[in-house]
Amino acid sequence: MHPGEVAASYVLLGFLKFILDTKDLRANLARDNFVFCVVPMLNPDGVARGHYRVDNRGQNLNRYYLNPNLIEHPSIYAAKKIITQLNNNNNLFLYLDLHAHATKKGCFCFGNTLDFRSQVESHIFPKLLSMNSSLFEYESCDFSEKNIKVKEKETNNKEGAGRVAIYKATNLANCYTLECNYNSGKIRNILLEPPSKSIQQELQEESILIKWF
Repeated sequence: MHPGEVAASYVLLGFLKFILDTKDLRANLARDNFVFCVVPMLNPDGVARGHYRVDNRGQNLNRYYLNPNLIEHPSIYAAKKIITQLNNNNNLFLYLDLHAHATKKGCFCFGNTLDFRSQVESHIFPKLLSMNSSLFEYESCDFSEKNIKVKEKETNNKEGAGRVAIYKATNLANCYTLECNYNSGKIRNILLEPPSKSIQQELQEESILIKWF
């Protein structure tokens, strides 16, 4: 969706490796019970041009899910059509789009503000993620209305974002955005003790080896 959010590509690659692993019991059970529909890239023009968030028209495609145009937003138009068809045939269980976050640390989900029963249901998937991965921060997930109403430079709010618009089109509680920070989690790495040799000694030895070769 957003070309510069490369963390999403790494997450997708990791997911594909996991779900296709025939030796992982969880992956086997998941494949036995669900069909996974994967769209690997929704903004190929933006990727080709090296853009950060927009397509070749300068549009943030993750704000046009409410009413995508076939000419101006063809990938979003097609993706939403597939999703709604699955839902109409009672074959849609969960919708998830992948993004990277520049400020909040760790990996977490954005969800929607729903009625009490549906809200409880929507919290189950993020909770399961936290139980299966130490990298996922359940406490950082945000299901608030405030997160949807936040004003941006390009739009007045996030009503056209995938998870919001797909929920409105399908009434599906399990609609999420998975956000991953580019390089930092909430769990800090423990620094190791410095090596016995000084950096200067190591550089000198490396320099000797390079000259010898």
